Amino acid sequence: MRAALLNAYTTAEIGDVVRIEEVDSPVIEAADELIVRVTGAGVCRTDLHILEGQEFGEGPVPLPHVLGHENAGVVEAVGAGVEHFTVGDPVVCYPFHTTGLDHAERRGCEHYVADRSTPGINAPGGYAEFLKIPERSAVALPRDSEPSAYAPLADAGLAAFRACRKAAENLRSNDTAYIVGAGGLGHLGLQILKILSPATVVAIDVRQEARDLASRLGADAVHASFSEATQASVDPPKAVIDFVGSEETLSSAIAQIQTGGRLELVGVEGRIDMPARLLVERELTVSGSLVGTFAELLELTELVADGRLEVVTTKYSLGQVATALTDLREGRVLGRAVLVP
Repeated sequence: MRAALLNAYTTAEIGDVVRIEEVDSPVIEAADELIVRVTGAGVCRTDLHILEGQEFGEGPVPLPHVLGHENAGVVEAVGAGVEHFTVGDPVVCYPFHTTGLDHAERRGCEHYVADRSTPGINAPGGYAEFLKIPERSAVALPRDSEPSAYAPLADAGLAAFRACRKAAENLRSNDTAYIVGAGGLGHLGLQILKILSPATVVAIDVRQEARDLASRLGADAVHASFSEATQASVDPPKAVIDFVGSEETLSSAIAQIQTGGRLELVGVEGRIDMPARLLVERELTVSGSLVGTFAELLELTELVADGRLEVVTTKYSLGQVATALTDLREGRVLGRAVLVP
């Protein structure tokens, strides 16, 4: 099969290290396995981190490697023990493959399991024509759906959903929440927060096209910066969900958030440096959200199927993988980039 193979790490020209090559197609080895014909593979900043050689778990991902942990497609083949899926079923793939025996998983927190297999991270991913997954990681989609529209939910959507769910717990109708970075992952976050809470949702993004998108998707106000947003607001934000996570956005969030407020981090580019006294005296909550649970992925797919959540995508062919990754790195993607093998 054709796959986009990462052959070396780089912080320079992506096309020099990611190339389309012929590799062995996955085969069913266990009774509970599915082969999925990939029709959509989300392109994520985690893929850029891997490409640059950043460490995940015990170290950088061994090369050569097939990226892609946000995957959706159509069932191509099933193992003898598969009970709930047949050939032709559209599915989105939960990114973590686990045994079901870990205590965290038994508490409903599959994403906390340390010993897990994740396509695109420590197993072959979905930047390819076919992908093998266990049945327990497949989420059924409506029969008439286009699976590629659901692919970004498998990681990006889960991170946004979990962050917004935690922030929404303490938001009331007279509160304001800021979504920082509305053009990529944040475009999902602002819609989800509007669904989960009655608060006023303000989107902040330096890009005009991102602010236009946020307005179209229901943001109550849009601004180019924290200072612009705070000047226009009567009260400081009760919650800030930061999908950028830069030094500038983190320091601005901490300075502006009201006493008793919550800073929810999804972006990972910066670092937080603050005295403990500040957290205590202002009773601030600072939390991170990496990804979510299988149950939350079920909820997300239902929101999309019901037309309540719009996933904005920019599609690329598998042969355009280097272009997609470069566009993401350079900030040229509006919504989520998706490879269509």
